[in-house]
Amino acid sequence: MTGRRVPHGRLIMIKAPFIAIAALLVASPATAQTAPAPAVPAAAPADPATLAEARLVVAHLVPPGVYKQILGPMMGSVMGSMGENLKALPLRQIAEMGGLDPKEAAALDKVHIDEVMAIYDPHWQERAKLEMQAMFGAMGDFFTTLEPELREAMARAYANHFTLAELTDLDRFFGTPSGGKFASQYMTIATDPAMTAEMQSMMPKMMAQMPQFIEAAKKATAALPPARKLENLTPAEKDKLAKALGVDESKLRDPKSTI
Repeated sequence: MTGRRVPHGRLIMIKAPFIAIAALLVASPATAQTAPAPAVPAAAPADPATLAEARLVVAHLVPPGVYKQILGPMMGSVMGSMGENLKALPLRQIAEMGGLDPKEAAALDKVHIDEVMAIYDPHWQERAKLEMQAMFGAMGDFFTTLEPELREAMARAYANHFTLAELTDLDRFFGTPSGGKFASQYMTIATDPAMTAEMQSMMPKMMAQMPQFIEAAKKATAALPPARKLENLTPAEKDKLAKALGVDESKLRDPKSTI
C-alpha cells in the first residue's frame, strides 16, 4: 500500500456516492412519480365528474401501503449484492468522485474499496447494508403517510390528461381480472428480479460515468459568478445571515462545496 495512502477524511467523501447511487437505483417508473416536476403553468381545474372518475382509476393503481412494499423488497434485493458490486470498483474511480485530484487518484488504480474499507471498518459492508435498509424503511413509512396526498395529486394529473370517457374505460378495464392484475402490479413491478438485477448491474457503469456527470454540472454553471465567501460579505449581510441561521455571527463558516 506504499504510495497509495488515502487521507481518512477522504473516506467519508468516498462513501457518500454510495448513498446517492442507491437512491438512483430506486428511481424507477414506480417511485419517479413522486419526484418534483419542472414548474409549469397550473392546469385548469378538472370538472368534478372527471376528477371523481380519475380518483377511482388511481385507487386501482396506488393501493394503500404500496410505497412501503416497493421500498422494502427493492432495497433488500439491491443491498443484498451491493457489497459484491462495490468490490469490483477501483478506488481510483470512487476517490475522484470524492473530490481527489485525478493525478492523485490515478495512483489508486490498483486499489479496491474492500481492501481499504476493511482496514478502517471491518464491518463496513454490514454497516452500509443496515444503514440503507433502515433509511429506505423509514422512507417507506414516510411515503405511506403521504399516500392520500399522492393519490389526490395523481388523480388531478390523470384528470388533466384523460377525458371522462377514457377514465371510465380505464376503470372498467381495471375491474376485469386482467386489468385488476395489471393495476395491482403497476407500481410494484419494478421489484421484480428482472428489474432489480438490471439496476444492480447499472451501478459500476454509473460509478464510471460519475466524474463526467460532475464535470457536466460544473460546465453548466461555469458562466455564473462564483458564490461569495464569508469574507466578501458586508457587516450588514453577515448580521442578516447569522440571524437567518439562528447562530452567533462568530460561528459563521463558509459552506463546503459539494462538487
